[in-house]
Amino acid sequence: MKPSPQAVSEKLSTFFKTHLPITQFMEMDVESYDGSTLILSAPLAPNINDKQTAFGGSLYNAAVMACWGMAHLKTLEAGIECNQVVTKGSIEYKAPVQGCIRAICHAPSEEEVLQFIEHFKARGRSRITLHATIECSGKTAVEFEGTYAILAE
Repeated sequence: MKPSPQAVSEKLSTFFKTHLPITQFMEMDVESYDGSTLILSAPLAPNINDKQTAFGGSLYNAAVMACWGMAHLKTLEAGIECNQVVTKGSIEYKAPVQGCIRAICHAPSEEEVLQFIEHFKARGRSRITLHATIECSGKTAVEFEGTYAILAE
């Protein structure tokens, strides 16, 4: 039986707090996960820059973590234990973020996720490219694309 989105998102939140101290400094946590969309959020205050907007490094980290989290959640849902790393990332800052940071990653198609999982099961490693956005005032402020690899432990 496939675990519920709530159960796997709680595991992701615990993983962040246990293994990734930067998420604690940023006060970043899982806002929601419904099986197809992951939203991470972090308040502006611990992520502010000298212009009173979100620091570019915090925005990058939030976007990286949203995609990393999506890949991690999909492996949890498939019952896979593996090592996971980001292998490539590119970001475009389109506008300043003046409030809460909300990094949003939509899952790729079911077919892409299945290929990602099946390739891992056959070869002990796999890659997937994921996208995240951060919005401010109803407009896209940040676009991120990252490639993530999973490897047998």
